[in-house]
Amino acid sequence: MLTSNEKEWFVDVQDTARLHVIALLDPEVRDERLFAFAGPHNWTDVIEVLRRRCPQSKLPPAPDNEGRDLSDVKPAKRAEQLLRDFFGVPGWTSLEDSLANGIDGLGESDAPGA
Repeated sequence: MLTSNEKEWFVDVQDTARLHVIALLDPEVRDERLFAFAGPHNWTDVIEVLRRRCPQSKLPPAPDNEGRDLSDVKPAKRAEQLLRDFFGVPGWTSLEDSLANGIDGLGESDAPGA
């Protein structure tokens, strides 16, 4: 049973790595923090993605009345624009794509909830 009701943000590991490369190589990025906040998520979002990707898995029910962080992390827009400009990507990697990259190719016995 998932009991945490903390509101969370996510960022894909490849986006984080790209931001580190940008910080090292882009001469316009100097003495600043790059805020890697791709988007808010909660356990319900994660469980929904896992159910779509691994329908055979036994997953717990999503928590009831789960909240979502509605903060606007304005500095994250700068980081996302740097990803677009430097790497030519459309923006942040979505939660679904990030989770899929982490679980695709797992064997049946390795899948979440198996």
